[in-house]
Amino acid sequence: MGIFSNEKTFDYPWEKVVTAAIQKYPNPENDSVSGIDVVSQQVRNGQLHSERILQTKFNVMAWASKLVGFFSPYQYSLEYSVIDPKRKIMRLNTRNLCLPNQLKVDEHLEYTPHPTDPNRTIMKQWTEVSVNLPMLSDYCESVFLSIYQNNAMRGPKGLEWVINNLHCN
Repeated sequence: MGIFSNEKTFDYPWEKVVTAAIQKYPNPENDSVSGIDVVSQQVRNGQLHSERILQTKFNVMAWASKLVGFFSPYQYSLEYSVIDPKRKIMRLNTRNLCLPNQLKVDEHLEYTPHPTDPNRTIMKQWTEVSVNLPMLSDYCESVFLSIYQNNAMRGPKGLEWVINNLHCN
């Protein structure tokens, strides 16, 4: 299994960052998300629980597609998030739905206020990639981790764009 982690501090309060995070797509920094459907959304114990299906363009190399017999340019993921406004924490978990027996990708994000500056927010992100292809697992995991790492570095830029252009208040 390959793991990637990242941390970013935004110069905005938690409320503004979380408001932007739930409106993050589309944005010009990440044009791969081509569709979002809300599966469920409800408030339980003062927390907002949401499930969404994300459709993303994911151009896997042709040889990888041939190995698993999958040629669709789209992949789908289930995103589950919990926003706790009282504790000021947002957790988001995303898992791929396509080819789960060959490729498992779990992405986790957590947004919390900066411990000493309420006008800043810390985002922690980690992704776990596991590939089940005999003799190619290590190589494929490193390739997919590289792709996710590149996308992860664009994510905060997209969030900044949403904050600045949608005037998240």
